[in-house]
Amino acid sequence: MKNQEVSKGAAIRHETELVTQFQELLESDPDLRWNFMSPATHHRLNRVEIELDGKRVAFRPFYELKPSLVWLDAQLPTDGTPLLQITPLPLIVTAELSTRVLNHCKQHHLSAIDLNGRAYLRAPGLLVDRRPLPGRSFSYELEPRNIFVGKSARIVRCLLTDCDRLWTQGEIVPRTKASSGLVSRIVQHLISQGFAEKTSAREFRLRDPQALLDEWVESDRLAKRTRTMFYAGFINHNHPGEWARHLQAWAKKESVPIAFTQWVAAWARHPFTEPTVCSAYVSRLPEARTLEQLQLRPVAEGGNVWLHIPEDEGILAETQNRNDLTLVTDAQIYLDLQRTGLRGPDAAAALREQHDFCRP
Repeated sequence: MKNQEVSKGAAIRHETELVTQFQELLESDPDLRWNFMSPATHHRLNRVEIELDGKRVAFRPFYELKPSLVWLDAQLPTDGTPLLQITPLPLIVTAELSTRVLNHCKQHHLSAIDLNGRAYLRAPGLLVDRRPLPGRSFSYELEPRNIFVGKSARIVRCLLTDCDRLWTQGEIVPRTKASSGLVSRIVQHLISQGFAEKTSAREFRLRDPQALLDEWVESDRLAKRTRTMFYAGFINHNHPGEWARHLQAWAKKESVPIAFTQWVAAWARHPFTEPTVCSAYVSRLPEARTLEQLQLRPVAEGGNVWLHIPEDEGILAETQNRNDLTLVTDAQIYLDLQRTGLRGPDAAAALREQHDFCRP
């Protein structure tokens, strides 16, 4: 019986490593029966077969460390022949399939597999859609593993402030305080994945900002990138923005960077439901004497005032002003309302439907 807990993981740097590890994956695959040339010679496999229910389907592997959408399209027939009629069928082999690449493959019925065992195999009468196997964690070393953290996220956040704008990399560097090398790598990644496109030798723009935002939502977890303190406020503010203005006055007086998010920010951008919680990012928490002046008392959970200390203060650098309140960007508001109660996702969806969403 094949071992179902193969412990494998490495940063893949060269195509030869990709080929070798691919052969080892097929040998140890716990679910699928593969037939291929003996891997002992370590030659590139040019043909593999999968056997299911006595039926064999042949594939021709195409190896690519960092497949782009343009490269994927180049593997499709150009003479009008339906892809599923080709023999052997093309099979994309890469170190780690991104959601973006995998969805593109599914859209075109293009089979793909990565070293973690994640597989989408499509042939006449055959459909395999498998999650990564346990115990495997391969990745391509030069690929940004997560463009939605740290200074990489600053670049994405910056671009999503204006979905229609033409950008140059030189404009992004001082705005995000990221290195020119990081900006270049992230922009090239966005272009290769179809999120952005070049418009001239120096300029580019977002091509699919909605898909970029969706991928950010999929990878984001607020609790992992912030430290949140909950407070019960005892001042009776009837208007939804009063707590926000109360906190903003404190922040201005003590020179504390602040930017409101979640329900109160969505309300300031597009009133959908009146918020019962006022939440904001701050560079530091109020001191004990300040809490007493603000009439705020720390609580273990709940409360009506939430203050988030971000892991990366880039969130506080990219803001907008609405109704005399400093807010995080539209994309950040939308992101922060996911996986929350109090109709947070509904407020996020209503904001996203506005014509000026992610536009100045």
